[in-house]
Amino acid sequence: MDGHNILSCCNGSCAEKYAIIGGIPNFLDPHTEKTTALSIGKWDTFYSDIPETKDVDKLYSTYLKDNYTNVYEQIAEFIELDENTVFLEIGCGPLFLGRALADKCKMVVGIDFSISALLMAKNMFDSLGITNYLLILGDIKKMPLKSESIDLLYGGGVLEHFKETEKAVSELYRVLKKGGVSFNTVPLLNIGSLTYRQLWGNIPNFPVLKEIAELIHTKILKSKHMVFGYELSFTAPHLKKIHKKYGFSEVVVEKFKTTLLFEFIPFVWLKNIFIWLAENSPLFWPMVKVVGRKS
Repeated sequence: MDGHNILSCCNGSCAEKYAIIGGIPNFLDPHTEKTTALSIGKWDTFYSDIPETKDVDKLYSTYLKDNYTNVYEQIAEFIELDENTVFLEIGCGPLFLGRALADKCKMVVGIDFSISALLMAKNMFDSLGITNYLLILGDIKKMPLKSESIDLLYGGGVLEHFKETEKAVSELYRVLKKGGVSFNTVPLLNIGSLTYRQLWGNIPNFPVLKEIAELIHTKILKSKHMVFGYELSFTAPHLKKIHKKYGFSEVVVEKFKTTLLFEFIPFVWLKNIFIWLAENSPLFWPMVKVVGRKS
């Protein structure tokens, strides 16, 4: 499948010209929203510090060991992949999941706002001889993809980095085919997000709490601790409401099974307590999966 079959002009006019950076089309708006710009800077710096192929291979091996099985098994509960599946990963980084799924799908598509991450992905795919891929430098709130072109989309901790969450969810719905599945993991607003996640500047998406956290982290602390950029946390009912509002007929919000490390905790005994709480109590779940199907 040629990637041009699913690409579409962002502004509705094919007279628009877009730059190509290292073989990757740049659809990013140069006048991006302030909190998005913060996240772009943080993540681009992170990925630009991993230039060597051997480091990428090491990261991929770690991803397979710590994340892939958990992610794939949970996706498989909602959709079966085959040779006709077009897979999209939003906020794809180096597109490790796409690499793992490339032989199961017709095409894997990755969109991210970090050119460093996408160039890393391109070098990796090309060195492996994987050709059924498409990489896009762009904003998930305004994707250069045709409506109803995607069978499965996945975002691993992505939606929370956009202040205009509803606009992002609306766009996810637009690009999905009928029967397609949107699978995202998102920080849950609970005791965990109100305590230890404050170490990296999490913003609880709840009236008053949100305004206070934004004042502290973006104004007073000047985003010093926002190591992942702008990051929101949500209640489960809020996530379900947003997805229903923009058309998803079936929406599931439940615990996301993942490997928990808590590497920032120096004491083993305390780390074990946090891991137990995060695995067993909704008050401390770090992430939930929100899965929507387009009917």
